[in-house]
Amino acid sequence: MNNRERLIELIADYKLDRRQVAELIRVKRDTVDHWLTSNESKSHEEIPDMAIELLEIKLRQIPPA
Repeated sequence: MNNRERLIELIADYKLDRRQVAELIRVKRDTVDHWLTSNESKSHEEIPDMAIELLEIKLRQIPPA
């Protein structure tokens, strides 16, 4: 599983929206949007490993929805 797929999984498991993800890891909402766009899109950006790790750490304190 790549970081984009993991982010999609976390969003679904915790019923998060993109704004919430951005707030949790302190990035702009646009950054999250770029991470989630298709790999073929010009605006796609790879998600840094540290962003996924930080999100997972923060979400451990919140039970899945």
